[in-house]
Amino acid sequence: MPSQKFTEYLLNKYADDFKAATTHPFLEQAGKGVIGPKSLRAWLKQDYLYAYVGYIKFASSVLSHLHIPTPLSTPSPNTSKAISVLTFSLANVKRETDFFVSTAKAHGLDVFSPDANDGAEGGLLGEYNEITRAYVDFLHAVGGVGAVEEGLVLLWAMEIAYLTAWRNAKSLRPETLTSADPSSLSQTQQALLKFVDNWTSDEFVEFVTDCADIVDGAGIEIGSALAERCETVFKRTLWLEQRFWPSV
Repeated sequence: MPSQKFTEYLLNKYADDFKAATTHPFLEQAGKGVIGPKSLRAWLKQDYLYAYVGYIKFASSVLSHLHIPTPLSTPSPNTSKAISVLTFSLANVKRETDFFVSTAKAHGLDVFSPDANDGAEGGLLGEYNEITRAYVDFLHAVGGVGAVEEGLVLLWAMEIAYLTAWRNAKSLRPETLTSADPSSLSQTQQALLKFVDNWTSDEFVEFVTDCADIVDGAGIEIGSALAERCETVFKRTLWLEQRFWPSV
């Protein structure tokens, strides 16, 4: 009987926590197209900061820690795939943050306009709210001093949670919103359609699958000290994801 995949082990063991991280009133309102522009803009700003300030440095750090063999030897298939996944993630997060900003601005949700007051500005953390700052610090810590395997688990955990959350939101989209003439929708609804479709695209699904594959190919043995550290990373990621969604 084949051994259980490490990603399946984590999802099965922490199914309740994963559900809590991927279902939330914010997602429900976003899926139904009834969320207010202020709430959406505030979340977009925090997600942008997480991605641009935290994710880019994190993915770069994990990539730099991969064991790259000498030019005369061939990297393992999993290392080769990890290189491809991480380099794609870096290019993609830059594309995604540009998409955030341009789409938001086109629909009156400019996250960095002077009147985009989301309640997080001017405090000790500047434009970050407390959870965003904690998430960015966690990304930098795992990327900087964690084992490569811990970094790969964190990458997959973030991406599978994000995909699942927005799939859940999209499943609540009413047919009236899907079939409506865009000109009849509010600017916020038009932006949501673009955002949610992008965050549930086939390309993103393929990327998340690749993230899972490199975790499962990393040789993490369930019950080992390394597996316990990776499990801690997964649990912490879910804890942060649960709290990243804003109150609505």
